[in-house]
Amino acid sequence: MSLHTVSGRKQHAKNSMLIGSVALLLLLLLSACGTPPQMQQQASQNKAQLDRALKNAHNVGVPNTMLQSVNAQEQQLAKANAPLALFSDTTTTDYYTKLATRYHLLTQQVQGLQTQATQQFKHQASSNVQRFGSLLAQCQSQGFSSAKNFTHTLVQNQNALARAKYPKEFLAISQSALTASAALNLMDPTHKKLSEYQSVIQQLKTSKLDTSALDQQYSNDTQLFQRATTTQDFQNIMNQVNVQLVETTSLSTQAIPYVGQAKLNELSTDLALMKQYGVSTKDYQQHLTTDRTAFTQAKTIQAFLKASSQVDKDTTAIQFPLLKAKVNYALQQYHQMVKHWGDTHQFHDSYNGVTYRMGYEYDQAGTGSDLDNAVQSAVTESDYQSALNFINTTTTDLKAMETNHNDHTPWSKPHATDLQLMRNYGAMKGGTIVVSLAEQALRYYVNGKLVRSFLITSGQYDKPSVPGFWQIVNRESPTVFKSDEPKSSPFWYPDTPINFAMEYRNDGYYLHDSWWRADYGPGTQFPHYDSGGDESFAGIGSHGCVNMPEDQASWLYNNTSYSTVAILY
Repeated sequence: MSLHTVSGRKQHAKNSMLIGSVALLLLLLLSACGTPPQMQQQASQNKAQLDRALKNAHNVGVPNTMLQSVNAQEQQLAKANAPLALFSDTTTTDYYTKLATRYHLLTQQVQGLQTQATQQFKHQASSNVQRFGSLLAQCQSQGFSSAKNFTHTLVQNQNALARAKYPKEFLAISQSALTASAALNLMDPTHKKLSEYQSVIQQLKTSKLDTSALDQQYSNDTQLFQRATTTQDFQNIMNQVNVQLVETTSLSTQAIPYVGQAKLNELSTDLALMKQYGVSTKDYQQHLTTDRTAFTQAKTIQAFLKASSQVDKDTTAIQFPLLKAKVNYALQQYHQMVKHWGDTHQFHDSYNGVTYRMGYEYDQAGTGSDLDNAVQSAVTESDYQSALNFINTTTTDLKAMETNHNDHTPWSKPHATDLQLMRNYGAMKGGTIVVSLAEQALRYYVNGKLVRSFLITSGQYDKPSVPGFWQIVNRESPTVFKSDEPKSSPFWYPDTPINFAMEYRNDGYYLHDSWWRADYGPGTQFPHYDSGGDESFAGIGSHGCVNMPEDQASWLYNNTSYSTVAILY
């Protein structure tokens, strides 16, 4: 064998050993970079769970703005790469462990955001439906028969609210209630515009003019008003009547002095109201003087139409400041009524020697502050109109309380004020809870007939029950009430089990049993001696809820349902 051959074999052996060493090294490297499969699998599973949670949150209506942060964090995690470890799997194991944890925490965050969105939208929907109901009752009390067109929508909203679970459902309910409320806010202005047109027609009749065609137009307008259900419907009617008013004046030169005087009288009346409401009218008065001169000098249709257009603009310009003045004046009158009633009707508490003003539920600690907030936060014309409706409705309740004070009908019998309020609120059908705060009595009616009545204890002087038109928005049996006050607060209370709770206002006002009390009825809302209850809590009124014995709360719970109407006055 040649030396060359031996040398070649040695070289081949060396190459083989080198290749084997490289292969072994690669095997070691791959082994070192390996991560326990279960950790990678857990991270993948948690990511999939997060994606499902995000998809579900989006599907149920959680706003994208609330989920934006979570989406950004997930995208960041997706861009990150696992580190390379040569001889230890500690780094990559930690990486996938932390990745799985991050995905899990983000999933929990999404679930928390979904709960938060649901609660926020539910609260807003409840508020909007309640305001819709109050506005509808106000329109009905004003005698607008067309308000019945909205009753079905209100019932639908109330039923939908009881069934709703997801943000998108509550958002749809809110939108429906807001849309209906916006339409109801136009009902009164549209009616006034129709009345203006009717007044013009009447003036033409007085002038011995043929108004048969105008009477037919007015009849058609009225029919449209009776069928109107949307803001566009009411706006179309007002636009149409405005056109008819202009056409009426242009078709009959003989009507010029009468129609012109009617417009000037309307502007003059508005200015007089502004003065009554305590607002300066100096600038507007100058416009009225100019408009009067223009009408006096008008000799042609063109001149009259120009003058008419200007007075219309001046009249329109005054409407918003007039509404604001009217709202503030009505609020001032309301507070004066509450103060006068409290000054002349007081309760002397022999238990602690303190004298309390009656009707305190309508004062600043009660619904008075709600009215102030509604006016102070008003910005648009619709806001002010809504605030005015709120003031008028609450004033109606206050007057009902004053009227009921002079009614000596026993608390357990039907009361005329109950029925009057039920008619005003359109609550004569189905079950209606009526709470007379002055009598400390609850009466339950079905289709306007008294079914049962019993004595209650309402909110104490500093934490009154809130008067108004409500409906049951939540029912719990049993439940536990937890105080949202610190222990240092005089209004703190320990966790309290409740057997039958019916929430009548969505910020924690309930009708419920109070097993810690023995006595109910007049005076129990003030400090008193309770004959058999827990004296630390029984000897004073509630924190705004309506308390009753457990057996009566049980009966009421089992004979009412979601959306049952509750009137407190």
